[in-house]
Amino acid sequence: ELSGRSAAAADAAAALVPELARQLRELATGAGGGEHGVRGIGDPFLQAALLRLVRVAARGSAAAADAAGDVLALVGAQDDAAGNVATALLYECAVTALAIPAGAALRGLAVNVLGRLLARADSNARCVALGALATAVVADAAAVQRHRATVLARLRDDDATIRRRALDLAFALVDADNAPAVVREILRALPHVDADQRASAAYRLAAAVALFAASREWHVDRMLRLLAVAGAHVRARDLFRFLRLVATADAPLQRRAARAAFALLERDVSQDKLVQAGVWLTGEYADLLVPADSQASANDSANASAGLDADGLDILGALGAPVSTGDEPLDLDADLPQPAPAPAAVVRLLASVARAPAVSPAARHMALTALAKAAGRFAALPAVVASVRAALAQHTHAVDAEQQARAAEFDALLRRELDPVRAAVVERMPPPEYAEVPYDEYVLNPAAMRMKALTLFRPPELIAADPAADPAGDSAARAEASRQSVVSDLLNLMDEAPAPSPQPQPAAADLPAAAADLLAATSLSPPADAVAYPVFHQHGLRLTLTPSKRAAHVVDLRADFTNTGDSAVSGLAFQVAVPKSQKIQIHPPSGQHISAGSSVSQLLRVSNPTQAQLRLRMKIAFTADAQTHEHMLDFSGFPSTVV
Repeated sequence: ELSGRSAAAADAAAALVPELARQLRELATGAGGGEHGVRGIGDPFLQAALLRLVRVAARGSAAAADAAGDVLALVGAQDDAAGNVATALLYECAVTALAIPAGAALRGLAVNVLGRLLARADSNARCVALGALATAVVADAAAVQRHRATVLARLRDDDATIRRRALDLAFALVDADNAPAVVREILRALPHVDADQRASAAYRLAAAVALFAASREWHVDRMLRLLAVAGAHVRARDLFRFLRLVATADAPLQRRAARAAFALLERDVSQDKLVQAGVWLTGEYADLLVPADSQASANDSANASAGLDADGLDILGALGAPVSTGDEPLDLDADLPQPAPAPAAVVRLLASVARAPAVSPAARHMALTALAKAAGRFAALPAVVASVRAALAQHTHAVDAEQQARAAEFDALLRRELDPVRAAVVERMPPPEYAEVPYDEYVLNPAAMRMKALTLFRPPELIAADPAADPAGDSAARAEASRQSVVSDLLNLMDEAPAPSPQPQPAAADLPAAAADLLAATSLSPPADAVAYPVFHQHGLRLTLTPSKRAAHVVDLRADFTNTGDSAVSGLAFQVAVPKSQKIQIHPPSGQHISAGSSVSQLLRVSNPTQAQLRLRMKIAFTADAQTHEHMLDFSGFPSTVV
C-alpha cells in the first residue's frame, strides 16, 4: 500500500529486492529453513510470502525485476511432485513473474508453469491456472497460445467453474490465424455451457466469427452452425447481420446458405433464431433452393389439377406434417448438407413450421410470409400455388391476430385477379437495413480492461514528471497513451488527473456573492443562448453536451440523455475522463431510469488551467429492450471559445 502511494516508498521497496532474492534462493536450494520444510521444500510459507513481497516491490522497477528474474526462474523450474505445496509455490512464482516488468523469457517460463498446472488432475490447480492465464494473455498472448489445446480441452471439464474460465480464455485466444480451430471447439462445447452463460457465449462466438472470418463462405457456414447449436440464444442484431451478409452475397453462396438452412430446419425447429433465419432464406431464395429444372417440369403442370407434386405425392394431405426437434446432435465436423428439394417439399416444410407448437409467434409469422414468397417463386406451378393457398387457409381463423391477418391477406394476394401485382409484392427483398453497431473492442475478453490496467500500467503516483510543466513529457505521455486501448486510456486518464488546486476563501464582505456562487454551482441550467452539441444517438438513447463558462478556467458541461425509443432505458451509467492537464468533477445524474420520451441531465465541471482544447473520453452503459449496451466515445467538437 505504501509503495502504491509514495514514490519514495516504492524506491525503498525496490532496493530490498536483491536481499529478498537471496533469501528465496537459499530456501529454494535447500540451504535454509530445514526444520520448517514440507515434503522436501524449505519453508514453503515463507517462500510464498517472499514471492508476494517481490511482486509488490519489483512492480515499478525494471532493475528490481532483473534482480528477481534468476530466482524466479529457479523457483519456477522446481519439481511439482510435492503436491499442493509445490502447486502453491509455482502459482505464486508465475503470478509474480507476470506482475513485474520481466523479460519475455521469464514471462514465457511463467506461462509454461501455468500450463503445467492446467494439465494437472487437481481441479483447484486448473482453476487458478486458468485465472492467471487470463491475465497473462493480455501481456503475452503468443506464449499463452502455445497452451491453446490444453485450454480447449477444459471446455468440457466436469467442474462448472473450470468450464466457465476455460470458455473465457478460449475467446480471448481467438485471432485470425486460429479462428477456424477455436471456433470449432467452442461450437462443440456450447451445448455443455451453463444455461446462464449460453447467451453470452453465443454473442461472443458470433462476434468472433464476424471479426475473424477469412471469407464469406466460412462466415455463413459458421453462423448457420451457431444457429443450429444455440439459435435460442443468438441476439436479434447478430441474426440481422447474418441475413444481410447472405442478402449481399452472390447467387451461389445464397443457394448454399438456403439449402443448408433448409436441411437444418428439417432437422430441428427448437432453436428460434435458426427457424427465423431458415424460413427467411427458404422464402427469399426458394427459386435457388430447388433444382434448376423443377419449375419447368411438365409433370408438375400435368398434375396441377390433381393437387400432386412432381413425385406424385399428395401435397394437400401432407401439409402440417410434424417436424423434428433435433434429438440427435449436429455433426460439427461434417459439411453442412446441401439438399435440392422439390418445390412441394419446400411448401411442406414451411407449412409444417407455421403449425409447429414449439415455434415462436414471430417465426410463425415469418413462415407465413415465406409461404407467400414461395408462391411467387413457383408461380409457373399451379399445384404448388394451390398447396400454398391451402396452407394459408389453415391460419385464417387463428387466435393470433397478426397470424390471422397475414394468412388472410396472403391468401387474397394469391387469387387470380391479383396476378398482375403479385410479382411486385413478393419480389426479392433488398438487404435488411439496420444501424451497424461494431462489436466492442473487449467483446471476446471483457475482463481485459481490468487485466491490462493491472499488468501494463505503473501506478500513476510513481510518474514524477508534471505534464503541464514539461511539454516534452506531455507529448511522450500522449504518444504512449495512444498506443493503448480505448478502455485502458480511460482508466489511465481518470487515475492520473491532477489534484485540485486550492481555491481562495472569500472575504467576509464577499459572503453574499459566495453564497450566490454556491447556489449557481448546483444548477444544471446553462445560459439561454448555449448550444447543445450532439455526441451519441443509438439504441433509442441520445446524448448532447451543452457547455457554459463558469469561471476563467472552468467550464460546465450539461449532459442531457433523452430516450427517443419506445421502451424505457434503465441502469444509465456515464463515465468521463479528460487529459492530464485538466480536471473533471462529475455530479450525480438526475436519474438512471428514463421512460420513453423523457430525459435526465448530469453536470460535468472541467477545470482547464492551461486553456487547452477540451477532449473528452466517455463510456456509456445502459439497458434498453432487455439488452445491455456499452459504448466508448471520444469527443472534441467544441469550438476554441469553449476552454
